[in-house]
Amino acid sequence: MTNVPNMPETPAPAPSARAEEKLNALSEAVRAVTAEFSLDRILRRLAEIAAHLVKARYAALGVPDGRGGLSQFLTFGMSDEQVARMDHYPRGLGLLGDLLDETDPIRVDDMRQDRRSAGFCAFHPIMTSFLGVPIISKGRHLGTLYLCDRVDGQPFTEDDEQMISLLAANAAIAIENARLSDQLRKLAVIEERDRISMELHDGIIQSIYAIGIKLELTRLTQVQNPEVAQQILSVNQDLNRVIEDLRRYIRNLRAGVEFSVSLNEQVEEIVERFKQVSPARIVMDVSRSFTQLTEARLHALIQILREALSNTVRHSNATEVYVDLHETSTHINLVISDNGIGFDPDTVTPGIGLHNIRQRAKHLGGDVEIVSQPGRGVTITVSLPISAT
Repeated sequence: MTNVPNMPETPAPAPSARAEEKLNALSEAVRAVTAEFSLDRILRRLAEIAAHLVKARYAALGVPDGRGGLSQFLTFGMSDEQVARMDHYPRGLGLLGDLLDETDPIRVDDMRQDRRSAGFCAFHPIMTSFLGVPIISKGRHLGTLYLCDRVDGQPFTEDDEQMISLLAANAAIAIENARLSDQLRKLAVIEERDRISMELHDGIIQSIYAIGIKLELTRLTQVQNPEVAQQILSVNQDLNRVIEDLRRYIRNLRAGVEFSVSLNEQVEEIVERFKQVSPARIVMDVSRSFTQLTEARLHALIQILREALSNTVRHSNATEVYVDLHETSTHINLVISDNGIGFDPDTVTPGIGLHNIRQRAKHLGGDVEIVSQPGRGVTITVSLPISAT
């Protein structure tokens, strides 16, 4: 038998090398968070970044709803199939609930042995060790990072807690900056529309008005040529119509800002109420600015969205809902889609909710398309023409 020489063991990294490695990982994580400007993208990335930072198998970010529960719960480490099988998302009880009030991290080696644990819902993956770190800014809880089970099977350490605490501190800054940027974008839209309105009123309209006066003076000198005078009168009347059109546009522009702000505020309120009564995750893609909103369109869109989400809560058993609301050059389009049980439109008579949705759209000259199959969810597409009202 041939003797095989012993291979030299790879030396473990020195403490200074490990510290530098962790510092580099944290720096990369902070850069990844602060590079994002969208609040939604920041929230969705935080759980993933935190998991990679301490090599956790599972991670989540919970956003408080201000009433002792969670308005959002974004996960990392679980497959879509695992999430779909769960009875519901965590509701902010037990250890998760404690972290909505605590300012200090909570680290537990075995959640099942901790008196604060509320247990898991049906079909929830089994998890053992736990690390929760609140994200706090100016005394306000912006969210909490939850991590479970390191991939090496070891409990979380004090170093892990410090790393996630540092990440949470930087995440708080990134979240506040994203919220501020969103507010500034809203103000920028309003200020830009005000500027355009003033330019149109004080600049272009006044210039057109001056041209009209000159034409009128020219017409008065053409008494010997009635045909030319009539042509000038016709042109002047056209200019007056242009001025009225511009003034109407200015009024609509200013009203559009108010309607856009109102629409977004009401949509956010409806979504918050939906989250209180449904465990489904709701994904929103709603434009912050609309130029062709009227009071009638605003009212119809809000009522249609409220009716559609109410149907989802009562009938769909969905785990995810998607809402898209945008304006094109010709239409305002609203799409509400879920991954629930669906129905067969050929055999199921639509209820009063879907009937109301159709009637509201029809009243404004719009169309409604409802697509569904058993087990494939429901998609409602509402299209309101801009020129109709």
